[in-house]
Amino acid sequence: MIILLGETPAAREISEHLQNRGINFIKKSSWTGRDNLTLPSVIVDISHPSSDKFVSLSQFCKQSGVPYLRLERPETNIPDSSLISQAYNWEEALLRLNERISTLYQKKERQVKVFITTGSHQLESIVHSPFASMARFIVRVLPEGCLVQKCQDLGIHPRDILAMQGPFSKDINKALFKFYGADIVLTKDSGLAGGTDTKISSALELGLEILLIRKNKAGYGLIMNNVNELTTWLDENILK
Repeated sequence: MIILLGETPAAREISEHLQNRGINFIKKSSWTGRDNLTLPSVIVDISHPSSDKFVSLSQFCKQSGVPYLRLERPETNIPDSSLISQAYNWEEALLRLNERISTLYQKKERQVKVFITTGSHQLESIVHSPFASMARFIVRVLPEGCLVQKCQDLGIHPRDILAMQGPFSKDINKALFKFYGADIVLTKDSGLAGGTDTKISSALELGLEILLIRKNKAGYGLIMNNVNELTTWLDENILK
């Protein structure tokens, strides 16, 4: 049995590949470390990076001898700019958000508009943070009803929920950032395929601050750089 972790477009692409091959698999949105599952033949992880998840997956895979495949797009070359702040986990990102929102709130004497392009992942920690009262959050998520509902349940106003399928061109990003009057763009490094470069370049042209969440290097297992590489490995090692 294959366990597929993640709700990304790449996860759906691999799901279709497995379905076309007639392969049984279990698809889960994330790994909690408390999953009571039949021992899998392989874990394919295309979920958001998390150091806590890596630790539990590492322990599980080492103890059970299960291969662990992680899809990691190559990092983006980031331009040198004082407008770009970087973090390597959500805890660090929240600290930096708190710092920048507090500073801009005092400077502008109004709510700071944060354009969130990391989807609904970890959105709870943002909207329930101490700095939430000083900010207005605009959230871009995949056009799926459950994700839109999650945003609404967390108190995001419908006008501030963009249900759109990316990646987006530089012009589209720039138009959206400008339309919403963003002060800060929160994004993660999802590589060229995820449009990280276009988000950064359009934000910089508008003079916006960018908080970029870089890849966590604390992973474990076989790192694949694209979907074709991953499906080829599965075909040669698991599905043959």
